[in-house]
Amino acid sequence: MTKPLMPILSALLISLVCGGCSSTANGLEEVEGTGLTYSENFKSYDGLDEREHVEFFKPSGTEGLPPSILGEHQLPEKEVDPDLLPFEVGEEHAYVVTSEDRTGKVIHQVQLSYIGKSEDGIEDEFFIISVTEVEENPVENYEVAEATDSIGNRFEKQELSGNDFIFQQVLTTNSALLYRYYEYDEAEEKLNVVGTAANEFYSYHDGFVYHIGYLIDQQRNTEQVQEDMLNLTRSIILGKNDTSKGK
Repeated sequence: MTKPLMPILSALLISLVCGGCSSTANGLEEVEGTGLTYSENFKSYDGLDEREHVEFFKPSGTEGLPPSILGEHQLPEKEVDPDLLPFEVGEEHAYVVTSEDRTGKVIHQVQLSYIGKSEDGIEDEFFIISVTEVEENPVENYEVAEATDSIGNRFEKQELSGNDFIFQQVLTTNSALLYRYYEYDEAEEKLNVVGTAANEFYSYHDGFVYHIGYLIDQQRNTEQVQEDMLNLTRSIILGKNDTSKGK
């Protein structure tokens, strides 16, 4: 049975706020890594493609991150039912990658992956949440000039809360800017970066950059599914069940 998304992410973010000054991810095994994940649309704003002193750690199950990452703090459970995802979740993984800012402070990036597989065992559907600590809002003054991205996919600025927004990119063409996520190679014992196309959300809120992607068959990615995924993303970022626009 897959675990609810909200309690996992809530505890995770509380621990990053409280323990972000730690120099290591205690309890996690360090492994080699072959690249970084970041938003192709926003890399020139948040700089996540140019991190230094990067350390990669062997993934765990989403419920198995060590206390140094999850901490002992608890928020009231505001569960997001996995059945809200538009596919059946077969695997869950949690990744931690650290880097250092200009002052030497350790910055955590956490990726939670919910994977659906075909009958042949091929990963063909996913919902991936990437959360990264940042010092300030990198997109505070970002304006959407066009209703499409540089490829021609739909691109919109959606309300989140207060002065924070979600940028939503929906696959409407056969091409897309590269979407990157971590995947662990058991045989090579290293973290690789996979590049593919995905529907994407990007937002800043309360000290974190959120970059969320999902992939399902394009014919099933109806306007209702797109709205449902937008509301799910709102609830994950805000950490509450009330996903009405702008609340």
